[in-house]
Amino acid sequence: MREEDLIRLLAGIGGAITLIETILSINERNVDASKVILIITSIILAVIVLLSVIRPGNPVPMNWLLFVGLGIVIIIFSSLAGGILILVAGFIGYTER
Repeated sequence: MREEDLIRLLAGIGGAITLIETILSINERNVDASKVILIITSIILAVIVLLSVIRPGNPVPMNWLLFVGLGIVIIIFSSLAGGILILVAGFIGYTER
């Protein structure tokens, strides 16, 4: 397996986990404005990661720096497991260069 395939696999799984965890967190009863902002931000970040991996027409280029930055932001805001997988994908992309 090449490094690019491994990066794509890890980032795709991390984006899917982030999206699933965010959707499952919508079910809580006490929803205030800050929670809604976090949910929307997490969904947008997960979709950006998934679009960079899937590439229909290359809307977001797959870059190691993008994965490192998004991985850190996702760890802080929403999903620890998904963020770590995206961060690892970014570090693998960095060592590839």
